[in-house]
Amino acid sequence: MPRSGIKIIEETPGTGPELKKGDRVWLRYDCQLNRGDFIARDRDEIWTVGDREVVAGFRYGLEGMRAGGTRRFRASPHLCYRDAELEKIPKNAVLIFYIKHVEIVA
Repeated sequence: MPRSGIKIIEETPGTGPELKKGDRVWLRYDCQLNRGDFIARDRDEIWTVGDREVVAGFRYGLEGMRAGGTRRFRASPHLCYRDAELEKIPKNAVLIFYIKHVEIVA
């Protein structure tokens, strides 16, 4: 079950293993503001699940995903950048993430 501040909008469950803390994963994803402006499109990244390399909203949104699945979720400002204003992200922004592909890598 997702944490408070995360709302899963749509999901296609994967058939692979469930992601767990410490797994290195390859992700393809989009990130956009709630109003529709894209911050990132088709980004390819390799991360370790559970590391604090990204905002909490992104980490928490991955919880429970299985390799090969997709997920679109909304993360509240308190799990993202709060009242910090960044180049493309206004204060108290709600972010929407779309995980298009996730694969566990060695």
